[in-house]
Order: sequence, then C-alpha cells, then structure tokens
Amino acid sequence: MEILQLVDQLEQVLNRGYRLPLSASLVVSEEECLRLIDQMRISVPSAIKESERMVAERDRILQEAHSQAESIIEQARQHALEMIRQDAVTEQARGEAERILARSQEQAQQVVVRSQDEASALIIDAEEYTLDVLQQLIGHLSGALQQVRNGVQTLEESRREMPPSDPK
Repeated sequence: MEILQLVDQLEQVLNRGYRLPLSASLVVSEEECLRLIDQMRISVPSAIKESERMVAERDRILQEAHSQAESIIEQARQHALEMIRQDAVTEQARGEAERILARSQEQAQQVVVRSQDEASALIIDAEEYTLDVLQQLIGHLSGALQQVRNGVQTLEESRREMPPSDPK
C-alpha cells in the first residue's frame, strides 16, 4: 500500500474521532492509529526500494551505452581493417578508416553523454520523490502524534479532576 494512502487513512481515523467537550482534544482509536503507523513503517522502505530501482536502471543504461560505444568502435575498426586489406585502394582506405573511426568515437561519446544525462535525471527524480514522501510522512506523523498526546493528556486530566468513587 502506498504511503500517501496510509496517511489518508490515518487522517480519516482522526476525522472519525470525537472531540472532548470544552477542549481541543480528540479521542481516536489507538489501535487503528498504531496499525496504520506500523503499515507506514513497512511502506517507507518500498519508497526507498523504488529509488534504488531507479539507480539500478541508471546503471543499466550506462552499461548499455558503454557496450554500444564499444560495439560501434569495434565495427569501425573491423571496417577499417577490411578497407586496408584491399590492395588497389590502400591509401583511400586509411583515410576512410580514420574518418569512420573518428565519427564512431564521436557517436559513441554522444551515446555515453546522453545516457549519463538520462541517468542523472533519474537519480534526481528518485531523490526528490523520496525526500518529498519522507517530508510528508514526517508532517503527518507529527500532527497525528501531537493529537494522540493531547488526547492522553486530556484523559489524564479528566481522571484527576473526577472525585474518587465510593467503593460501597
């Protein structure tokens, strides 16, 4: 379950609570609140796993780009060697091979740069998403915890103000 859905459920539990007369305190189901908090603890690692998945995807893209670059360079070398072997056009082949090799290296570099840019964007997006989710979680949990504390304090104060019951 997504963390934001759990936060919404916690908010619903708080909205279903009832206010104590003449106070700002709210009585809510402790069991429901604790159950949702436990589910949030389980859900937060999944958001982190999503970030790790994005980092792994970036690494895969970089590896694929490097492999493509090596393949392009190897193809260019093979093509250059074939042209050099031709007796009649040896000089022309050398020039063409150098041009092909330079163009291939340029293309390979462009593939690597593009892949690095995409990977960097994925990392930034993953970090921003994780930070946003964790900050929202902190806000929601702080509010919920304060309301629970207020409810406990109000109940304790109510108990102290009540006259002792007669054991008869």
